[in-house]
Amino acid sequence: MPNRFLSGYIPMRLRLLFRKRQVLEVALGSALQLSALPSIEQILNSSDSLPETFGRFFVPKPIQDEELLVGRDSELEELGKAFRNWQDGCPTSVALVGPQGCGKTSLISVFHHRCWEDREVLRCELESRLLNEQLVLEFFCRLFHIDPPVDNIEVLIERILRIEPQLVVVEGGHNMLLRVIGGRRATEAFLYVLLRTRRRHFWLLSCRRLPWENMDRHVGVSRFFSHVLAVDSLSEDNLRGALNRRLEKSGLQVFFCRSEEEYRQRNEPHDLDQKERQDAFYRALFGNSGGNFHSGLYFLMLCCRYDASTRSLWIFPPNHLDMAFIKEMDRLHLLALAELAGHGVLSVDEHRRIFHTLGIRSRIIFECLEQLNLIEPVITRSTREEWAYDLSPVIHHAVTTALEQLNLLY
Repeated sequence: MPNRFLSGYIPMRLRLLFRKRQVLEVALGSALQLSALPSIEQILNSSDSLPETFGRFFVPKPIQDEELLVGRDSELEELGKAFRNWQDGCPTSVALVGPQGCGKTSLISVFHHRCWEDREVLRCELESRLLNEQLVLEFFCRLFHIDPPVDNIEVLIERILRIEPQLVVVEGGHNMLLRVIGGRRATEAFLYVLLRTRRRHFWLLSCRRLPWENMDRHVGVSRFFSHVLAVDSLSEDNLRGALNRRLEKSGLQVFFCRSEEEYRQRNEPHDLDQKERQDAFYRALFGNSGGNFHSGLYFLMLCCRYDASTRSLWIFPPNHLDMAFIKEMDRLHLLALAELAGHGVLSVDEHRRIFHTLGIRSRIIFECLEQLNLIEPVITRSTREEWAYDLSPVIHHAVTTALEQLNLLY
């Protein structure tokens, strides 16, 4: 007899907490459950995964090889124009704004090697939230190696203006602002330093789209930048081109299958069938990823099998990722997801401050969301005792789309 308590009285979203994680076994013809998605490490450790020699083409990591950067020609051209504008003596600061996992870091790396390869670059990530002016001062002193540190914004600016002209890259711009009373002061101090020094140094900042839009509403962040470049998710054609480019670079023979069962039968497909099967694979992959490149690489790795005997790769379409349960979650969890998406990352203490709740309630919410595989801890070099949490980039598009449909993001 089925367990009536589990099957009848616990909502579906909580039953997911009791479901045993599956690694790579997904029922054919069924929807992919979020709780069944393996980590990238689990995929790489499976017996028929790609060897490290080939896996480097498909692991979601930033690239420096311009040949692998597909669909970003216009963004590179705009970056080049901004750079020449700065070389002509105009105050220039550029913001790259796009969703998590869209490839902002790779775009910056390719631009660096194209325009600034033989010169020093100051590049860092804003790993933790700027909560006050003192943290802003400490950040810039570390970035520009100012020793001894200064304790005044004007003195800091004076010191920065003495330094030889630099390309200064700051990633993680979403950490500039915590939307609480008094939170905008540190953001304005950060942006003031950038504004005063952007004739001397070429500033390039990357920021996630939703936090950027929130900062624009609260502090008018766009007015501090001479150029704001949107780095959108890839179109289906560009995502297909980018993944095909990596498949070609791997040098492996590639076969597209209708399903994982067909792969197991090892019946070599006819060439005439390949285009149809390839189209089916990319349609399904785009449906799950929404054009997010990190997510697209993940589903490619999830749905490919390496045959060592023939040095070939067999690829089949992913099943539809079932994210419908998000809309059935209670309001507290949905609001936490919305604030996390709107801030880029969020810690338990930041959640407590935003919602004016007890710490234990914030911890309960975050623990539930992590066990549902909706969020994951952010591992950084920061020495802060408390971890921040991030939406999983694999399902970032699906989660934010659901929140927008519920009018919790705008």
